[in-house]
Amino acid sequence: MPEEKAKVKKPITKRWWFWMFIVIIAIAAISNLGSNDNSTASAPTDNQAKQSDPAPPTTPMVVTVDKLIEDLDNNALNASNTYKDKYVEITGQLSNIDSSGNYFSIGPLDGSFSLFNVMCYITEEQKATVAKFTNKQKVTVIGTITDVGEVIGYSLDVESIK
Repeated sequence: MPEEKAKVKKPITKRWWFWMFIVIIAIAAISNLGSNDNSTASAPTDNQAKQSDPAPPTTPMVVTVDKLIEDLDNNALNASNTYKDKYVEITGQLSNIDSSGNYFSIGPLDGSFSLFNVMCYITEEQKATVAKFTNKQKVTVIGTITDVGEVIGYSLDVESIK
């Protein structure tokens, strides 16, 4: 028998299918790097969104303008920490109505002069109610204090007027 030539095997790096496999792996790796999108994992569900944005409390913190002014006069920073972004019911005496109907101001119940007051910003629907007010009448408003300042006093977004 003639001697058979021993079949010499090529190294794996010289085979076409090896390089095809490397190219496919490289393409897959590069495409995963470019689309590192975890939107399904990080997007909040409806329940998570509702839990992170709590609704305003149904029972407002009850306070008079006199108390707000006293707190602001004693320590503006503490007053801001106490009342800013809080849902409140405030009672005071009407001191000014804006002629364009954007806001009205309430001050101390006893009518005494104060550098501070509560600017009550109203909606279009509330303008008719405010148009019937008279100066120095007692007014109670419910809403959220949006700003506290040592110069102007308090700003309130009015939800309702009693």
